[in-house]
Amino acid sequence: MLAVILLPLDSEAALYLVLFGILFFSGVGLPVPEEVTLLLGGYLAYLEFIDFWITTYVLIAGIVAADILGYFLGRYAGQWLTDRISRWDRAVLVLEWGKKYFVRHGEKVVLFSRPLLGVRVAVPIMAGHFRMNFVKFLLLDTIAAIPWTFLLVFLSFYLGSGLDLITEAREIKHIMFGIVLAVVAVLAVRFIRKYPARETK
Repeated sequence: MLAVILLPLDSEAALYLVLFGILFFSGVGLPVPEEVTLLLGGYLAYLEFIDFWITTYVLIAGIVAADILGYFLGRYAGQWLTDRISRWDRAVLVLEWGKKYFVRHGEKVVLFSRPLLGVRVAVPIMAGHFRMNFVKFLLLDTIAAIPWTFLLVFLSFYLGSGLDLITEAREIKHIMFGIVLAVVAVLAVRFIRKYPARETK
């Protein structure tokens, strides 16, 4: 959001920062699926607002940076996180999934969990919590992130003409407004669901 405020909306730098930021914070709780951001990056490259290859590199960096943060949160604040998120059933379920996959498959789960929507958020936290070697974690995570990112950005870029049928928002202001609106809507729904449940206790 700071990138949108401080930089002009038609600035490539602003778009790269926003894409990186969305990926980074979605890795630590922002309710925006990773796939949405990767597809958006490819579509913006198709519209020639940003460069395809730079976009791919930025998105890979965003994924890896978010996972590094998750790793160190699990390593140094694993118990604290568990205590805090125990209030939310869905968050506990995601962590349980991550723990189950990590215990069953070991360190390989870092490499193969990328496409698993719920599990991939918990895996870096579990890797840190179980004291997986950081260099090995970083290597496996990066190896998994590169083809995953390239695949989705590539698909979005080369299927851009099909996406044009879905949206006519070819002006960047409309696209950015849509992103902000979607995030606010999801957060509002979660807020509304959360507080009535507290009142009944």
